Amino acid sequence: MQNASIKVDFSKVCGRIKPMHGVNSGPRTKVFTYNASKLFTDIGIPMCRLHDVEYPYGSGEFVDIHCVFKNFDADENDPASYDFGLTDKYIEAIRDVGADVMYRLGESIEHAPVKRYIHPPKDYAKWARICEHIIRHYNEGWADGYRWNITYWEIWNEPDLDISRETKKMWSGSEEQFYGLYETAAKHLKSCFPSLKIGGPAIAGNLAWADRFLKAMSERETPIDFFSWHKYSSDISAYVKHDAAVYDLLVKYGYANAEIFLDEWNYMENWGNQPPSFKKLVGMTGAAFCAAALTAFQRSHLSGAEYFEADVIKEWCGLFEVEDMSIDSLAHKDSKGKLKPRKPFYAFSSFGSLYRLGKECESISTAEGVYTLAARSESSAGVMLASYHSELSDPSCEITLENIPEEATVLRVYLTDENNDNTLEREIKITEKTLTLTLTLSDEQIRLIAAE
Repeated sequence: MQNASIKVDFSKVCGRIKPMHGVNSGPRTKVFTYNASKLFTDIGIPMCRLHDVEYPYGSGEFVDIHCVFKNFDADENDPASYDFGLTDKYIEAIRDVGADVMYRLGESIEHAPVKRYIHPPKDYAKWARICEHIIRHYNEGWADGYRWNITYWEIWNEPDLDISRETKKMWSGSEEQFYGLYETAAKHLKSCFPSLKIGGPAIAGNLAWADRFLKAMSERETPIDFFSWHKYSSDISAYVKHDAAVYDLLVKYGYANAEIFLDEWNYMENWGNQPPSFKKLVGMTGAAFCAAALTAFQRSHLSGAEYFEADVIKEWCGLFEVEDMSIDSLAHKDSKGKLKPRKPFYAFSSFGSLYRLGKECESISTAEGVYTLAARSESSAGVMLASYHSELSDPSCEITLENIPEEATVLRVYLTDENNDNTLEREIKITEKTLTLTLTLSDEQIRLIAAE
């Protein structure tokens, strides 16, 4: 049991707030029925990763190689061989909310007993050329395309998933076969687009597999601009340890300069007993977890992170829920009232407000389980506090804010807990550059302190 005290010094800048509040999927979901565009904008989501897009609804039409290039025996140089239709509109909706895209080149997960698309391509070089033309469509205007400057292109997803099982969900081939596909695709795409970020392979978390993969890629002199990995846990320290282990492997095999993305993460206590976690991740436990995780990610080796999942119809979506069920169409572009925030939304929106401020500032918490993150701009400042698995002997927490920007005149404290959704708790006139306040702090709370 501990007492909590927090000290923030806005004069001590220690870097920039990183884009940790990305998500998987875009704002238009269930084949454009639901529109979360306003909620995406409220958070300020910086990046949307495209994997399992519209799965299982409409997944035969979006993003995946077999969706865009439906007949592998067709001419990959002929624009008529490609069907970009709905994928174009899906990405357009992402760009409309100001988010960047990470495009996963590969296939969605296959939970069904009959696997159709997760097998090794019969011609790796042709598969790579198909990927090349997808990139040219979105970045160079090929095949009546766009000039959207999508930077991050990820090769495959979770090739290490279920490697000990006879039936696999993401890659049915051997490790050696995957090495061949990755090497072929990465070298070809990097030769075509030297300024783009070509990376992957979005490992499911098997570090021994990652060691073998990176060793093979290093020996084959295969470029890796970014390395992506996944983790589902309710333990913040598990993410921290995994982050350190991934970084050490990249250094070991000569990829120290590669960016690192945790591009799937969420709350999960026990894969063998999932229902309790799905109930918690959409509520205040999930919210406090997300705020604590985003704080930890900011202090990690990560360049960015993407929460799984922002598709409102999936069980993993803790950010918002369907308020009014409906069947809609593209003609109904404004779906206000159909979606409403869940508790974790406020963890993301609080982090987003710090991301907008830009500069991370020194913040120190004395209590385990009380996470702090501070930021400032030239004229404003903010602090996010998250209490997650905290054991406090005294709920009274003293917070000292030093060197508040001179232009800031009002300090506002917002509370998110079981009974409040980013509710204004206190408003204080700022008369000095140093200010101390006392808050009552209990477990599973988020506070946003804004000096404006």
